[in-house]
Parts: sequence; structure tokens; C-alpha cells
Amino acid sequence: MDCRRGLHLVLGICAIFLPVTQDPHDTGVAESPPEWLCTVGDYFIEDYQRLPPKQQNEFVESYRQKYSSALRQALDELRALHSDTSFQVLGRLKSVPSIREKIVRKKYRCFSELTDIAGTRLVIADYAALPLVTERIERHFFVREKQDLMRDEEKTGYRAIHYLAWVDGRVVEIQIHTRRGTLWAEASHRLVFKGPFADNQALVSYLRRLSQAIFLLDSGLQGQIPQAPEALPAEARKILTETIADILAVGKRSVDGSIDSHSPKDSLPDFFALDEFGTLRFGAARP
Repeated sequence: MDCRRGLHLVLGICAIFLPVTQDPHDTGVAESPPEWLCTVGDYFIEDYQRLPPKQQNEFVESYRQKYSSALRQALDELRALHSDTSFQVLGRLKSVPSIREKIVRKKYRCFSELTDIAGTRLVIADYAALPLVTERIERHFFVREKQDLMRDEEKTGYRAIHYLAWVDGRVVEIQIHTRRGTLWAEASHRLVFKGPFADNQALVSYLRRLSQAIFLLDSGLQGQIPQAPEALPAEARKILTETIADILAVGKRSVDGSIDSHSPKDSLPDFFALDEFGTLRFGAARP
């Protein structure tokens, strides 16, 4: 380890465990560094991986907790912007196992490359609300990046709007989903993205068709929810059967469009269909 990196790691670890006084003129927004260079005050993955496993867990837990304030502030602001019952705001800090897995899978160099430690999701009734909520978010938050995944059905079926926004000096991810889209995303997450059936082409094809039907319904058009294929593993059929029942129930809710009381709580271990700011790729090795 060279002197610069050794000092960098020592200062970084101290910064996690000791209080930090922030420059009042620092907005928390930094210019993007060159591809090969980590930001000042960052933590090198290579140095973190030299720690014993127990210390790695403690380090990651301490690091994720640094995002707690930003997450709570983002949730409060999103709820203030969307206070009526036709919206729901969810949030979570990314779990320690998920962070550690992603570091290895993505081959990151620095912790700052993790942009979804603090994640929020705004659930809307249908796509008629999309222009309103995107305008509110883009006006209210300091958006670093926006990704429109609404028309990616040929690849995955996943549809959402993703933002990376600066909140309290930290990057927070904001996802926008419909209710039906949220149910679809959770099922695909459990079955394919982080599930055991990524190579089951019948399931992958069905999820795409189901996504297309949901897209039509959420756009105010005619759509028919397709039946799940018979020739699927029992676990996959069970999850799909429950998901389809919940999707069909969305259309039977009251006219006021309020969120049902049995909807997900506002703090879940790691509920996002995507745990990275990028495109879900079914049936293929993740980059």
C-alpha cells in the first residue's frame, strides 16, 4: 500500500467512527472525477477487502448508517410533496449482505460507486400521475442523474423512472413505480434478478408478457393479465399466483385510489427490484 492510499484509508475509517464537521459552504456536490480516480475522502474497496470478515461487516454497517439522515429527509420530503392517499412512499437502507455482494459482483474500486445505499420508491396509481410527480421531483430535489426505463420491455419488462438526487450531502435513489409495476418488480426480483430462475426462458417470457399487460392497464388502455404457464417450477408458480391475484385486486380498489392498508411498510430490508442504477437483464450474466 503506498503512502497516499494508506493515509487515505486511515482518514476514511476515522471519518466513519468519529463526528465530522462539514463545511457550511459545501453543498455535497462534487464534479465527477476521472474514471481512474476515487473522490477525496472516499474508501478504497481493495483496502476494505484486506480487513478480517468481522471488521468488513462492521465497516459496511457503519458506512450505510451514514446515509440514515439523508434517507429520512428524502422520505419526509417525498411524503410532503405527495401527501394524499393515492401515493405511497417507501424507503430502505441497503442491507449489509447486499452491499457486500454488489461490491464483489460489480468490481467497484471505491465505496462512492454505490449509489443506492439509501433508496426510496414513490408508488403512483397509474401513469396519468407521472408528469405531475416527475415535475415535482425535478423541481424540488437537486437531481444528479435521471434514467427513464419506461420503454425497455423488449429487454426485460422492467418499467420505472429512476433518479439519483443529492440529499443532506448524500446520494439518494428515487424510483417511481405504479402499484401493479411494484408487484411485478417484486416478483421478478424474487424469481429472476436475485432468484433461482434467471435461466428459465418460459418464466422470463411470461414476465415480459405480464409487464406488457400491466403497461396497458396502467396507461388506461385495455389489457388482459395472461395466465401463468403450467410448466413452471412449483415455487415460481406459487409466487406468480400470489402476484397475479394482487395485480387483479388493484383494479378492484375504491374509486378514490387510496393505497390499501395491507400495502408494504415504509421500511423493508432490501425491497428494490433493481439494487443498482442500471438496467435489469433477464436470463443473462449481470455486468
